[in-house]
Amino acid sequence: MTNAFIEDFLAGFDDSRYPRKFLENYELMECFAHNEMGETLLIKDRRTGNYYVTKCYLDQTFRSHTTESSLLRKLDHQGLPTYIDEYQNETMLCVVRSFAQGKPLDKLVRENPLNRSQSIDIAIQLCEILEYLHGQTPPIIHRDIKPQNIIVNQQGKITLIDFGISRTYDEKLQEDTICLGTKHYAAPEQYGFSQTDGRTDIFSLGILLCWMLTGNVEVQQAKKAIPNHWLSNTISKCTAFAPKDRYKNVVQVKHELTGRALRRRIVSFLCAALIILAVVFQVTHYTAMQFQQPVGITFEEPLIEEAVRLTLNKNEGEALSEQDLLSINKLYIFGNNAAANEENFSAYAESFVNNDGTILRGNISTLNDLPKLQNLQTIALVYQNITDISPLSELNYLDYVDLRHNPIEDITPLSQAASLTSLIIYDTNVSDLTALRDCSRLSTVDAGYTKVKSPAALSGLTSLRELVLRRAPLQSLDQVETLPMLERIYLSETQLLDLSPLLALPHLQQVEVGENMRAAAEAISETAQFEIIYR
Repeated sequence: MTNAFIEDFLAGFDDSRYPRKFLENYELMECFAHNEMGETLLIKDRRTGNYYVTKCYLDQTFRSHTTESSLLRKLDHQGLPTYIDEYQNETMLCVVRSFAQGKPLDKLVRENPLNRSQSIDIAIQLCEILEYLHGQTPPIIHRDIKPQNIIVNQQGKITLIDFGISRTYDEKLQEDTICLGTKHYAAPEQYGFSQTDGRTDIFSLGILLCWMLTGNVEVQQAKKAIPNHWLSNTISKCTAFAPKDRYKNVVQVKHELTGRALRRRIVSFLCAALIILAVVFQVTHYTAMQFQQPVGITFEEPLIEEAVRLTLNKNEGEALSEQDLLSINKLYIFGNNAAANEENFSAYAESFVNNDGTILRGNISTLNDLPKLQNLQTIALVYQNITDISPLSELNYLDYVDLRHNPIEDITPLSQAASLTSLIIYDTNVSDLTALRDCSRLSTVDAGYTKVKSPAALSGLTSLRELVLRRAPLQSLDQVETLPMLERIYLSETQLLDLSPLLALPHLQQVEVGENMRAAAEAISETAQFEIIYR
């Protein structure tokens, strides 16, 4: 915030303008934005101490058109702010909403430019929010999608804010009665060419995606800097001048970005090809039985196929279709046992821990089968002979990955896993995790009993909240301060003698140590703001 901005705001500041009840309930803390139409303020509830945001409308004309409070009252979505209250007097309308933790997208990108996976992930999240808004009765059109109105938290989750110029869609209207929007991001119809509808937000979404990928909002110019033709074409269709030439709805955009549209086109192509083959077979007197014989999907690893069939509840010998495989989002294998679900997997894990002799090391050595399961989100392949995880780079939706007890050394293939939140690599040969620095949602890592020698091996994983390093050959806590969001760290069964670097972590709540580390723990116990537990 510049000094000129602050001086301009303070010069015109007069708390008598605000509704009296509003000032009784809230303390004004900070000005986020200020223009001729009003201001956006951070406020503090005098009773509870909770922070909120208020949008204060000054301009009489604009006050008569804003529907922010009425819209927020009926919305309930994790990607949208929550309506709190409303106050009004003769000169001002104050709409109070929940405070979204995080940074505006424009500020975040200035500090750390996004990679392609992060850009697409944000666009997909925005599609899901817009799908909810456009699915209301009547549909709600945001009409002001831009980086400043998207808040990104530490886990990479977004909140879409500022419904000041949003409106409900009325199919009887030919055009909007008022022209509002933000230059570059506003669709042509927002300047009075026609009525705004869901395709208006799709236009802005396309501009936003273009900006995230290139830093440029001029689509025709920026497309040259996007080597991926699929993304370039998606942006072009989103930002077509005429609404009729854009995607019909935001669900189509989401499917394009997640790859579902491409898979549909492939399936359509294959269907057409099969029809042609059927004609050829008929002409050449192939029997119908010969034509109907399916070409089965095959697996290199029998144990992976067994897990797939258990998940689908399909017996050995039953045909598996591509659609079957696309329906799988979780896969569990522990040692020589495939599991149908998480409950069965946990039972195998308990048997392994109890060493009852029923769990043997599995024989999976290659993951070449996994790209067939394009929608995998959770994968647990524990106690195998896996050394190469390269095929995981082809899975775009991985959220939870458990690779315990495998001779893995390199986790680089997970470096573009934009949705990854949890990674377990206990008892592997991994020594460096810095390749995961772009995994902005990664909040939990178990790197116990690996070759990690200090937190420097995790430098750049700024979203980490929970870190397990039990039995790791730690030599120091060097660079642990580069993990600023850390809340819990597990250090038992290590040989650390100095725990003082942990005092630099502002959010740390709990530290687990072994009895052999009691002296080091007691040395910081008086100044530590976190709990120390012994294991």
